Amino acid sequence: MSLPRLRAASCAAAAAAAIGYGAYTLSAAPGPDRLERWHAKWASKQTRWHLQQEHPLLVRYRADLFGPQPRHDSPSPKATRSNVLFPLCGASVDLAALALRGYRVVGVEGVGAAVDALLETFGDEVEQAPPSVSGSLRLRTAVAPGEAGSDAQAVLRAVEGDFLHLSPSAADALGLPRFDAAFDRGALVAVLPEDREAYVATLAGLMAPEGRVLLVEHDGFAGPPYEVREADVRELFSPAFAVRPLQREDRMGAEPHWRERGCTRFEEAAYLLTRHRAG
Repeated sequence: MSLPRLRAASCAAAAAAAIGYGAYTLSAAPGPDRLERWHAKWASKQTRWHLQQEHPLLVRYRADLFGPQPRHDSPSPKATRSNVLFPLCGASVDLAALALRGYRVVGVEGVGAAVDALLETFGDEVEQAPPSVSGSLRLRTAVAPGEAGSDAQAVLRAVEGDFLHLSPSAADALGLPRFDAAFDRGALVAVLPEDREAYVATLAGLMAPEGRVLLVEHDGFAGPPYEVREADVRELFSPAFAVRPLQREDRMGAEPHWRERGCTRFEEAAYLLTRHRAG
């Protein structure tokens, strides 16, 4: 599937969707109805939070996140694209955009309908025999034609289930790698503040040493989605990651609906997080 076709098939952005927040509020607390509201939203197609195009900060900071990446026709037999993680991914077009360029992409999403939409928009889902399952987590895969000039297929994988259950041992059972890169745009802000440490621990456990995370968050709005200040980022991530601020932008003028929701200030910030080496 081409990128223009992918964009045309994606959900329309509106209201809070204009800055693309994640699909649900995530809590570590057990409960049969924790995701019920978000299952209902997907069932009724109330999914306005998705952008129609790649997130501009992922485009802007791609080199910071991935470093130099090989061309698909690189003569080096060791040349490979990064393994990229998207926590709480919904049906974001960012996953397909990178997978179509040869990146090895894995999303994690708790709403099955969102995973259905993600994979159906991307290409053809491949049945796995036996199914790749670890507890309540299920790995699903779709394929599509790859980059122009390449005979290789593009592959997009998604773990259907609760991100906080994706421990390193569960990832191993699903055959997942440790990730070189991750993009968090709307995941941490969707997590209840009391569950942030569990979210960060889960993310850290899935990253390779020196793996990088592009974190895009906001402050100035109590939520949900919940504000994440720079002090919060440093407190949460510094034990496992080096934290480098990339930019901060006042979005009140660009996103007037936040004023309608009672905001007097709304700033979006991006950080590059680099996983510490073990030991």
